[in-house]
Amino acid sequence: MSRFCLIHGSTQNPSGWARLVPELDRRGHEVVCADLPCDEPDASGTRYAEVVADSLRAADPAIVVAHSVSGIFLPLLPSRCSLSRLVFLAAFVPEIGKSPMQQLQANPEMFCSDWIGKDPTKDDAVAVHYLFHDCDPETTAWALTTRRAMIARRALTEVCASSGWTDVPVSYVLCREDRTLRPDYWRERVRSQLSIDPIELAGGHCPHVSRPAELADVLSELPYP
Repeated sequence: MSRFCLIHGSTQNPSGWARLVPELDRRGHEVVCADLPCDEPDASGTRYAEVVADSLRAADPAIVVAHSVSGIFLPLLPSRCSLSRLVFLAAFVPEIGKSPMQQLQANPEMFCSDWIGKDPTKDDAVAVHYLFHDCDPETTAWALTTRRAMIARRALTEVCASSGWTDVPVSYVLCREDRTLRPDYWRERVRSQLSIDPIELAGGHCPHVSRPAELADVLSELPYP
């Protein structure tokens, strides 16, 4: 059995994990879902990391899975809680010494060009096209109820200063039909920056919504001490 901590991304609340959690439960795992301070625009990355760490203190080492932009918080966790693995799930990988906004300015091709500037939390059609395009109608209708915007101005503009975080084993799950983060960019970025090959899944940006059983299998097969 493994212990998982799931960190939602910038456009969903913790209920977005509701289809994945029972799949992990059925495989014998324990699951915690962090609830990030999305309505605090001046919250630092440290504040976000502390919220995640608070959900894991006094517990066995956990596999932490961060979706989408919440990948920027993963390097801040090893010094705050006991971890066995970090998993980027269709996620932004931060670069030490740069802020996420500086990374975007240097490499705008990391995102699909037509995604930039879209807000799926306010527009159903945008959410369906970019996030839930590989879901059946019933799942899509439910997924639209899980949306919540993350207002993280400070966290996105502060420099990632952590070091030594890759002493913790790292995995990256890449979604081949992602319409937000460009799969071809991140496939090569993960290989060059993290020195690993990504684990690839079919489908779009939210596999925890569209294919939870398949994702649960992938997570269950990750090495755990």
